[in-house]
Amino acid sequence: MIQGMKERGYAVRENGPVYYTLNMDKTAKWFEDVLGWYSGIDQRNENGDGTYGCVLPVPGEIISMTLAPFNGFHMFYGEPIKQTAAFMRVDNIDNLYAFVKKSGWTQICEITTQHWGGRECDVTTVDGGVMRFFEVD
Repeated sequence: MIQGMKERGYAVRENGPVYYTLNMDKTAKWFEDVLGWYSGIDQRNENGDGTYGCVLPVPGEIISMTLAPFNGFHMFYGEPIKQTAAFMRVDNIDNLYAFVKKSGWTQICEITTQHWGGRECDVTTVDGGVMRFFEVD
């Protein structure tokens, strides 16, 4: 049964694939130089290394003006990848957690507070992929 947003008690605000890198500055420059994308490094550790950033095919200001961006998934036929499949910003992560638990799905981790200030929890999908949900104030 498909649940309405009111019954779920949470809303997905953003969705994006996850890209891991050990040198965020170098990777951001690659996206800019090779693909012509826009980059921003929003968080750095005590050594100045980038710990969180985004690369976008359009300026971030354009995305901010969109009234209802696509925030779902594209599904393709193929062997499931057993890794993080999405990094999704939500409102009311506590309600998301409660909703998943109430559904009977047990493959969800406790909500944790991250060093960058957000709160996160991971849900492992039926195919073994991981959806990481986060909320920021």
